[in-house]
Amino acid sequence: MPVGKRKVISKKKPEEGGGADDWLTTYGDMMTLLMTFFVLLFSMSTIDPVKLQQFGDSLGQHQGSKIKEKKVSLTQINKEVIKLVKEQNMESQVEVTMTSRGVTLGIASDIAFQTGSAILAEPIKDFLIKVVPTMRKATYAIAVEGHTDNVPMRSAQYPSNWELSAARSSSVIRYLDSEGVSPDKFRAIGFGDTRPKVKNDTQAGRSKNRRVEITFLTIG
Repeated sequence: MPVGKRKVISKKKPEEGGGADDWLTTYGDMMTLLMTFFVLLFSMSTIDPVKLQQFGDSLGQHQGSKIKEKKVSLTQINKEVIKLVKEQNMESQVEVTMTSRGVTLGIASDIAFQTGSAILAEPIKDFLIKVVPTMRKATYAIAVEGHTDNVPMRSAQYPSNWELSAARSSSVIRYLDSEGVSPDKFRAIGFGDTRPKVKNDTQAGRSKNRRVEITFLTIG
């Protein structure tokens, strides 16, 4: 080496990235994506309490456990009542819907009661008695809700639409009780004219709002 010249030693810069904790970032991203995926699935589904309970039971099964009584899912209830409505040719009088709240039978009051009355008519009795077997198999409570139109109700027996709607829901429950459905399954509710399906500005609209809704509840 010539005299007077120094050898320059360059230091290498440390390589960027590749740290020991980089896997935590990837793991966190994966967990976030999985959580988002399952939340999406949950939001798109209707909760069926029977399936949920069956899943829980399967996790806790152990040798020697007792065999529980078979329960019916909301999906099966929905199929049964739709089939029944079709068999009875009552599609125009009974509407079946399934939501996160449960399976609902919307029954037109015009076929169930006379105007201003809470006495059950024979056609609705004939229909309800055919629903009894399904009601006996229901897992959770059944809500029976009375609805009226907005025409004021003033009589000695029913001073307002509140009393009339509550009396109609109670009348349905009393009949089902007499046909062998346990009364502790039911919830009687009268909404009066506070929850119309459509506007009350026409006769057809008021007719749609006069109804009794029987809901096989998701839970409770």
